[in-house]
Amino acid sequence: MAKASSVIMPAGIRLSRDSNVPLYMQLYQQIKALINAGQLQPGNRIPSSRELAAELGVSRVIVSQCFEYLILEGYLEGKTGAGTFVAAVQPEQLLQVHPSAEKRSPLPKKVLPPSVEKKPGDRITALPFQMGMPSLDRFPYHIWQKIGNNVLRDLKRYHLGYEDTLGLWELRTAIATYLRLARGVTCDATRVMVVTGSQQSLNLVAQGLLQPGDEVWMEDPGYHGARRAFLHAGIKECPVPIQPDGLDVSYAMTHYPNAKLAYVTPSHQFPTGYTLSAAKRKQLLDWAAASNSWILEDDYDSEYRYEGMPLPCLQSEDTHGRVIYAGTFSKVLFPGLRLAYLVLPSSALIERFKVMKDNMDRQSPAMEQYLLYQFIEGGHFQRHIRKMRLLYAERQQTLITLLKTRLNAYVTVHEVPAGMHLLCWVKPEVDIDTLKQAIKAAQLSAVFLDWFTTTHQLPPAILLGFTAYSSYKLKTGIEKLSGCFQLAAR
Repeated sequence: MAKASSVIMPAGIRLSRDSNVPLYMQLYQQIKALINAGQLQPGNRIPSSRELAAELGVSRVIVSQCFEYLILEGYLEGKTGAGTFVAAVQPEQLLQVHPSAEKRSPLPKKVLPPSVEKKPGDRITALPFQMGMPSLDRFPYHIWQKIGNNVLRDLKRYHLGYEDTLGLWELRTAIATYLRLARGVTCDATRVMVVTGSQQSLNLVAQGLLQPGDEVWMEDPGYHGARRAFLHAGIKECPVPIQPDGLDVSYAMTHYPNAKLAYVTPSHQFPTGYTLSAAKRKQLLDWAAASNSWILEDDYDSEYRYEGMPLPCLQSEDTHGRVIYAGTFSKVLFPGLRLAYLVLPSSALIERFKVMKDNMDRQSPAMEQYLLYQFIEGGHFQRHIRKMRLLYAERQQTLITLLKTRLNAYVTVHEVPAGMHLLCWVKPEVDIDTLKQAIKAAQLSAVFLDWFTTTHQLPPAILLGFTAYSSYKLKTGIEKLSGCFQLAAR
């Protein structure tokens, strides 16, 4: 008897060429709906792109693009030589909090307060609730080490002399491919520049596009690293207030009409977590085009959105070549890697930035670039992001539950299903100065919103990172934090 085929041709899929929704997106939405409804079950094999394209009467490119999105989000998984299957565990299942299922990790034997000077050679321990720290205990060290061993073994076949200042071509190609798929960035490898950390990105932009005395719109509250880079270059900071729908573009245009650049974090504003609305995106892009100004889009943690598809980047909507897109591997891999990237809108800017980087450090480290390229090319990068996205969603929900259970009398949690930290508005019953002193004494790494603010003060709020901490560490951290709030209660 012939073996029964396990391929399932999903019923009910209908694509409309008259719709404003692209065909690949229609297919994505319908397959995802079939999975969520249980019509497609975990382990079910999906028809090949060729079979499904023939059935639906569309190009294989459309089906392949749909599959790539579903695999990236964790709904489907590809098995070499076997085909494409509905993932055994779906994102919606893993996004539920199951604190008891996580192994408890012991607290560090020695915790140093933030104010203590570290001696050379000391290992710096991430204190609860430090922001921007990835879960280093879940990093795939064995894979990274295996790739590193392969690179070292074949060292003689790599070019170890002076590489292209813009970065390893293979890595730039891999970055461009990833950004086009995951973020909708309009680019190819010729527009990608590998830099030594995100701070170098900021320094290049400050020195390459601006002159001392030029004005820059800065989100207020906003990222202090960008503020430092611009002030160091003699640039005039123009604080622009943040609203629930993002940067107040009208305020900026009225108060600082001569600004040469706007620094923004539109997908997940740092540190509030607000998203720039569609209307304000258009307003910002129109301003840049009309005034011949620049926009620096810092897409620092776009991978970590825990519900629905990632928001499109601002650069994907830029039709006048005024947006410079910046990203980093520090948040998705580990900070010590010190590799980031810029996507520049023109060859003229590429050449200008190349000269400046050549004067700064000649090139980013070649060995790390070879290793990172193979990590991405082997599919490990996307798998790691998917796993961390699910893990961080669990940890965020764990922290939200703990805050609502233990600190509901003192804070209101600003719940945004994205990012690596939570913002909590502090209620009037709490004395902020006493709270700050208590947190410092308790050796917690929580910071306050006013630390990121220069002019436009928002109500008091505390920021709590959660990505680097197990459920056990979050619980013990909240116990300490609860004691601090009790001391500060009026």
